[in-house]
Amino acid sequence: MPVEQRQRRSVSDRVAAYVGATKWGGRASRVSDELHHRPVPNHWTNLFGVVTVACVVVLFVTGIVLMFFYTPSNEVVRYEGSYAPLHGAEVSKAFASTMGVSFDVPGGLIVRQAHHWAALLLPAVVILQMLSIFFTGGFRRPRRGAWVVLFLVFVSALAAGWSGYALPDDMLSGTGLRIVQGIVLGIPFIGTDISFLLFGGE
Repeated sequence: MPVEQRQRRSVSDRVAAYVGATKWGGRASRVSDELHHRPVPNHWTNLFGVVTVACVVVLFVTGIVLMFFYTPSNEVVRYEGSYAPLHGAEVSKAFASTMGVSFDVPGGLIVRQAHHWAALLLPAVVILQMLSIFFTGGFRRPRRGAWVVLFLVFVSALAAGWSGYALPDDMLSGTGLRIVQGIVLGIPFIGTDISFLLFGGE
């Protein structure tokens, strides 16, 4: 084999060398080196972070799959799907599409259940992670930013979970909306006005 062919670099090596030579690439490599040399405690509570990431991945993947079958509409239609007890009942398109995913799409119910249980497990695991960080003092410097991010993830998980419950337009979603309306109405002085703005009336 000629020497010229052996010394020839691949395209990815050339791109990496070019990016590393730029100002941004130099900073990224320094940050990467710092993260690689940063000591990470090997403790069983790290499992909470792994489960949190796994739940987020499951929610993301199953949410994208469910998006192709869900119809976000409250237009009333007559149900004619596979679930016999509801035949002829007037339901919203959102509810009919949810029932279609559960009973008519092959593997749809298991995707819905995976999405559902990941959405339930996510806030529970984040709460356990926050408790372990709080009681071990892990929220102090230099990990204060991670504590704030974890709290924001918790609030986002609650908000996303509530909005997800509202999508199927069933009794559970109606209960969730009623609870939120009650919480908003409980705000002193401005609760009634905010409720009217959110729900378009009583």
